[in-house]
Order: sequence, then C-alpha cells, then structure tokens
Amino acid sequence: MTDASCSKISQEEQAIAILEIEEGQRLRGWITNSYAQIEFLLGDLILRCRVFSEYADCTATLPHGAPDRVKRVRRILAVQGPISVFANDLNSIIDHFENGHDTRNLLAHGFCEYLVTPEGDSGLQFQKWHRSPVRQDARLIRCFRLADLQTEKESFSALASDAMHLFYRIHDHFGWVARPDVARDGK
Repeated sequence: MTDASCSKISQEEQAIAILEIEEGQRLRGWITNSYAQIEFLLGDLILRCRVFSEYADCTATLPHGAPDRVKRVRRILAVQGPISVFANDLNSIIDHFENGHDTRNLLAHGFCEYLVTPEGDSGLQFQKWHRSPVRQDARLIRCFRLADLQTEKESFSALASDAMHLFYRIHDHFGWVARPDVARDGK
C-alpha cells in the first residue's frame, strides 16, 4: 500500500488493513517455520544414518535444499537397513511435506502485496520468479485470504507435529542423543 492509496481510505480501513497484514505475516511465519522444522529433521536423519554402513552411499554429503533432502531420505528408505522399520511413517511424512514445497517457497521468497477488492475482500498476494520446465523466468502468483493462510498454517503445523513425534520415536528406538556425530571419522 502506498501513501497515496492510504489517503483514499478511512482510518478504520487502514487499521483493518494493518491488522490483516500483521495476521497474514504471523501465519506466514508459522507456515515457513513448520516447514523448516521438517527440513531440519530430514537433514538430521541423513547425518545420523552415517552410523549405519548400509547407508554409506546415501550419507556421504548433506543436501541443503528440502527437495534434495527428500530425495536422499527416499534413497535411504530404498535400502534395506535399520531405518526400514520406519519406512511407512517416514514416507507418509515425506509425501505430505513434498506437497508443500511450492507453497513454502512462495511464502518464504515471494514478494508480498496486500490487496483489497472494491467489494471489501482482501488477501496477501505473493509473487516469485522461478524456473519452469518451459521458461527460466516464469512468475508464480498466488493470493491467500487470511482463511487460506490459516488452513495452510494448520496443515503445516500438524505435519510438523507428526514429524516431531515420529523423529522422537526414531531417536528413542536407536538411543540417539541430542546432536548427531557429523564426522565420518569420529572427530
């Protein structure tokens, strides 16, 4: 919203807009944080699986992008080994997590505008340049009403909670402590 556009609306409308923008940003934070929790846990699992010789080919490096971590954990799950007992639960978490990649990237990296229709409907519109199979400069645009962001927040938060519970079970099963030993040579 520019100063010029603010002068055309009442103070009450400005106050409502500010509250909606703040609430949208709060929800945006919950969504990106929930996603980050799962992304971290996938990296943690990859590093911890270094203790199992069956996964040596899958754990030599730690991928830094969430889609690459998903691929790596799927490679680990394709190998019959100690993590296999958790394969169904991990695949379920990963499947749902993958479905959120585009939304998370748009919310985390997208340019945000607050839009209001003449009828009074409002939302946060996000735009992001991204690569598509057809073009290198494709623009992704999506508008979220507060109810949409709330739904996304609830979904991502529930998934992060499910992931945390699963990873607690995995850690308990293997007797893992708070921090993985990230070096292969034990140093």
